[in-house]
Formats: sequence, C-alpha cells, structure tokens
Amino acid sequence: MSRTKPDALDRDGDRDVAFAELERRLAQRTIERDEALADLARTNEELTRRLAERTVERDDIARDEALSEVARTNEELKSRLAERTIERDGVARDAAAAELTRSNAAQEQLRIHTVELEEVNAELESFSYTVSHDLRAPVRAVLGYVRAIQEDYSVALGDEGRRLLAVVEYEAGRMGNLIDDLLAFSRLGRAPMSNALVDMTALAREAMAEHANVPGHERAAQTIPDLPPVRGDRMLLRQVWVNLISNAVKYAGKEHEPTVRVWATLDDATATYFVADNGVGFDMRYASKLFGVFQRLHRMDEFPGSGVGLAIVMRIVKRHGGDVRAESRLGEGATFSFTLPRVTLA
Repeated sequence: MSRTKPDALDRDGDRDVAFAELERRLAQRTIERDEALADLARTNEELTRRLAERTVERDDIARDEALSEVARTNEELKSRLAERTIERDGVARDAAAAELTRSNAAQEQLRIHTVELEEVNAELESFSYTVSHDLRAPVRAVLGYVRAIQEDYSVALGDEGRRLLAVVEYEAGRMGNLIDDLLAFSRLGRAPMSNALVDMTALAREAMAEHANVPGHERAAQTIPDLPPVRGDRMLLRQVWVNLISNAVKYAGKEHEPTVRVWATLDDATATYFVADNGVGFDMRYASKLFGVFQRLHRMDEFPGSGVGLAIVMRIVKRHGGDVRAESRLGEGATFSFTLPRVTLA
C-alpha cells in the first residue's frame, strides 16, 4: 500500500509534463500555420492582380480568335450540311421510288388475285347452281317412278319389296332436300342484297314462333328480349335466325327440359347476337367443320339435317360484314353467336 501511492503520483507528473509539451508544440504549429496562411494570402493577392492584368489582354485576343473560329466552323457545317442534304435527298428519293414500285406491283398482284378469286367463286357458284338444278329432274323422276310402283305393284312386291321401295323413296327425298339446300346456298352469292333497317327482335320472335307450333318443339320456346336493330337484307337475316333457332331446338329436343335462349350485346362498333341451347353439344376440336357445306358432327339417325344450314348462316353474315362463332362442350349444350356492324339510331 505504501509503494502504490508514490507510483501513481509519478505517473500523474509524467502526464502533466507530456501535456505541457504537446501544448507548446501545438502553439508553435499554430503560429507557423498562421504565418503560412498570411504568406498564402499575400501570394493569392499578387496572383489575382497579375491574372487580372493578363486576363484583360488575353480576353480580347481570345474573343477575337473564338469569333473567327466560330465563323469558320459555321461555314464548314453549312457546307457539309448542304452536301449531306443533297446526298440524303437523292438516296431517299431513290428508296421511295423503289418502295412505290414494289407497292404498285404488290397492289396489282393483289388486284389480279382478287379478280381471279372472284372469277373462280363465280364459276363455282354457277357450277353448283347448274348441277343442283339439273339434278332435281332425275330425282323427281325417281320419286315419280317409286310412287307409281307403290300404287300399281304394291301387292306383288311383298313386304320386303315394299320396305326396299320405301328406303328408295326416303333416300331420293333426302337427295332432293340436299339439292334444294345446295341451290339455296349457291343463290346466296348471286342474289343482290338490300340495305335497310332490320328489326332483329321481330325476326327472332318469328323464327321462334315457327318452332313453337311444331309438335314436340313447343317446350323449347322461350321469350325473346328486345334486340338491337341492324342494317341489311331482311330476308337473308331472317334465314340466319331460322337456321340457328331450328338448330338449337333440334339439338335440345331430346332433353327433359329443352331450353333455347336468345340475347344480344353491344359494344362501340358491333352488335353480337346469341342463340344457346342445353342440348347434346359438340367437341370443340371439330368446330371448324360446323360451317362447311354438308359437314355434320352427329349421325343422321340421331339428328336429321342436310349439313348446309350453318354454311348458309356463315355466308349471309359474311356478306353483311360480320362473323360467326360457336362454343360448346359435349353434353352441355352449344352457343352460336354472330356479330354485325352496329347501327346508331338518331
């Protein structure tokens, strides 16, 4: 204990000496710094004075040189710009001429292709019409001979003969229906179209009323809401409603509670009309076949028909500037829709 206290006093004394020495040095450095700052300030004043003198002279010379350089640069840029403009205009003119030539050639090729396509379509329609028309006579003759045989030789034919003759009569009648449908389809591309305001509500209700009067179909009849009008050919658009509603009634007819719904939606440019049923539906993988002539997705013994009705719908709607769509799932019914340009009423 007696030796620890003197040792502590010695250490405190050493620290005081060290602090005193540091303060002395710091004071000396402060003096030196102040002297250096004073010298620096005097030097800066001298440099500033000399710089001011030189700047006046140099600014005049530099300004004159800079103005001359700017003038020379401007003249050079004008010269280069003029050369580039002439060169670029020539290149652009040549490129525009080449593009115009290509565009004219493409338009001419498109025009030729369109004319050829119209000629081919006209020939096909004419051929279909002629063939269909010419086939009607032999079919009528077959039906006439069948009926004559039934009337004059029915007893001699026996049961099997009468059955076979009935099959011939049925198939000849079916061929007659196919020919009539084909004629109707071919006429669509030949007949002129009117362009009047058409009450789509009245057309849809007329088509539904026709089926409500057919035995077995009255259960599917539904109330049709008001539908937006369009401009077009009333008779052709009526056929669209007849074909779509008859399809819906036919394919929903085997359901316990057959349902056919009709409605419409509007957007800024189009009116879209819908016909939906709760019938057997179809596989969407084969939807592309729906609108082809004589294309069917169900057997004749299940659902009779010629396979032309939806093709007629597609052609009529296309002629009116619209489109047709179909959506379905097997066993869950089908929805057909067609879109036409919207009519804005004043």
